[in-house]
Order: sequence, then structure tokens, then C-alpha cells
Amino acid sequence: MLAFGAVEYTRTVLPNGLRILVAEMPETRSVSLAVYVGVGSRAESRENAGTSHFLEHLVFKGTAKRPSAAEISFAVETLGGFVNASTDREVTVFSSRVPARHYLVALDVIADMIRAPLLRDQDIESERRVVVEEIRMYRDQPQDRVHTLVDELLYPGHPLGWEIAGREKVVLALAAPDLRAFMEAGYAPARMVVALVGKLKADEATRAVAEQLGDLAGRPGLPFAKAPKPAKVRTKVLVKRGEQVHVCIGWRGVSQAHPDKWTIDMLNAVLGEGMSSRLFLELREKRALAYDVHSYEGNYSDVGHLVIYAGVAPDRAREAVAAALAEVALLRDEPVGDVELARVRDFIKGRIELRLEDTRGVSGWLAGQEMFHDRIRSVEEIIDIVDSIGPSDIQRAARQYLRPELAYVAAIGPRVAVGPLVAPEAGELVEIAS
Repeated sequence: MLAFGAVEYTRTVLPNGLRILVAEMPETRSVSLAVYVGVGSRAESRENAGTSHFLEHLVFKGTAKRPSAAEISFAVETLGGFVNASTDREVTVFSSRVPARHYLVALDVIADMIRAPLLRDQDIESERRVVVEEIRMYRDQPQDRVHTLVDELLYPGHPLGWEIAGREKVVLALAAPDLRAFMEAGYAPARMVVALVGKLKADEATRAVAEQLGDLAGRPGLPFAKAPKPAKVRTKVLVKRGEQVHVCIGWRGVSQAHPDKWTIDMLNAVLGEGMSSRLFLELREKRALAYDVHSYEGNYSDVGHLVIYAGVAPDRAREAVAAALAEVALLRDEPVGDVELARVRDFIKGRIELRLEDTRGVSGWLAGQEMFHDRIRSVEEIIDIVDSIGPSDIQRAARQYLRPELAYVAAIGPRVAVGPLVAPEAGELVEIAS
């Protein structure tokens, strides 16, 4: 029995490489299940971009045991639970939460979707229309599209810079053999982690997973394309009529396992997470420049990024960009004060502690830590790291990663507003016709 904090768990590796993590939380009334599969849009090429996301949709259309979408949803929802899935750059996640007495049903449903989806031609034709509408929806929403534009600058010509849902042209052409081949190659048991948490017995749960997925054939999985260098072009704009300009300012950051990961997490919290962050207080509360302004970071297996987003009035777009960059400059020029540092430490630690109060949070933590770090870090370990990060560490990270000449700017809005926008200390501008 292993432990992270007060939560004990078991870890089992099946002969085919699949990893099983089980934590007993007998005080709860639920069981949460998280299945992480190490395949996502980063494993795709231009020719099949969007396959991972399309598959995630299709497995809900019918399986060997439950041939219709209704049967899949009814199997779990009539028990009071839920079953869902999501696709990211490097992982596809299946999740469920049910009353504890029904967790074997949830496990059976997800295992059946993974190992025996029907992928019928009629379902593919029907669902491709749904996915195409999803792609069009994101492209029509500038507050979403602008994040893809900045990703294209940060990761040019690379799956990390593409929309996870893929390209409409590709989705319209995908056929059952393509999808089956991708799933057969990508859903490798050695790249899967199954975590179950709640009111259950660890040995029983481990046996149940082994019975469901233990006979999957071993295979290497699909490789991820090596991260590219950032684009030489540092500003990209899309001319689009509207009442707002949506702008992102981005920098390349660090990977999931990099020693500076938590330092940049602290920096990001100071800069733009929550209503007490510097960006919110300066751009919204003081200057009334934006309704929504924040920063966020992304971390992958070998690379990462930090991005500022703001939605502003067209006539104040340049002012908003200048104000955001001034806040970044302040992080480079002056150490964070003790009071603010204490607030941010409590913010980050509290966010982790609250996440691990219920079965769903713990199952996601176990599966994610195992998938991306090959071990489970305890809350206490993370808290020690956060407490060890001081003002000089944050200032060093700002100076190293958030330099003006490393910034990229993406914007969507009226021509008169986005035309003058350029990244600091940059040259070339790319304009995309509306």
C-alpha cells in the first residue's frame, strides 16, 4: 500500500503494461473512475488531424455490449452517475462517477468503449456532421479562435498549434478503416492508466480492471512529434467585424517535469489567475479596459507556454496590450512582495487541497500524475515546493521566459484596431483575411 498525504492507494502494472491505481475512501458514497489514454492531437499529422477527437465522439455511439448511444448513457445515468470523455494534445480521458455500489457498471461501460466500439459507417456519417459544426462553432467564436492563433505562433506547423478538433476537410474524409487503424495503434495498454477512487476494495477493483482490459494486446503506441522552434513571425491578426478585440500575448514556457514548472505556476498566479491577480486589478478594476482578462499556462511532455488573454474595446486594444506588457515588465524588474507572495502560495496550495477532497479529484490526480510523471507526488511534496519558491525565483523566471523579444501577439477584431498591433521588439506581421 502506497500513500500520498492521508490517502493510501495501490499500484499494479499488468503484463501488457496497463497501470491500475486504486484508492479506498470508505467515508464517501461514490466511486470515481478516470482512464487516461496517452494519445491525443499531438500524435496526428496534417492528413489525419482531428482523428483523436473524432474517435472520442464515436465510441459513445455504440459498442458491442451497448449498440446505441442511448444504451451507453442510460447504463450510467439511470444509476445517478455520469460518463464523459475529453481529448487533449497528449491524452484522451474517459471519466465516470457513480454511487459506489454501481462502479463495476461504469468500468464495464468505459472498457467496452475502449475495446469494442462499433464505429459503424452510419454513425461516422452522422457524427462527422456534429464534429464539423463544433469546428465551425469554435472558428466563429473569436474569443476561442484567438487561442489557436497564438498556438500557431508558439508551435508553427505542428500539432500543438492546431485545433484539437481538427480540420473540417479532414474530418469529412475520415473513414472507418482510418479510425480503426488509429485506435488500434494509439490505444496501447502501456500508455493507459486506470484510477478508481471511493468506497470500494482495492483488490476487487484491481481484479475487475484486469478482467476488462488485461488481455489487450501490447503495442508501442503512437509517437509524439518533436516540439518545433517558435515562429519567426511574432504577430498574427485576423480581421473580423465585431464589438471587441480579442488578444493573446504568449511566451514559450516549460514542460510538465521541468524544475521551473511550479515557479511559473506561481508567476502565473501573481500575474493573471483570479480576481486578486495583477492583470485583473490593473486592467479591469483600475482602468476598466476589459471584462475578461487573465493568464494561463500549458505544460506538455517536453514544452509549455504562458498566455495572457483579454477581450477589449477596439479603440483601447493598444492600451490594453501595453498595460498587460507593463505588468509583465514589473515582474521582471521588481521582486514580488511578501504579502502578495503569501497570498499566492495559499491560493495554489488551497486549490490542490480542495481538489483532493472528493473521489473525482483524487482519481484525476492519481491518473494524471502517473501518466505524466510515472509516480504519484504527494500534496505535502507539492506544498514544500511551493513554499520553497521565493521572490527571486519568480523574478528570475520572468526574466528568463517572459522577455519582450520572446513574446508573440495574436488578435482578432476590426481592421482599424488589430492592424496596428505588433509584438514588442518585433518585425514581421501576418494578416489573415476575414
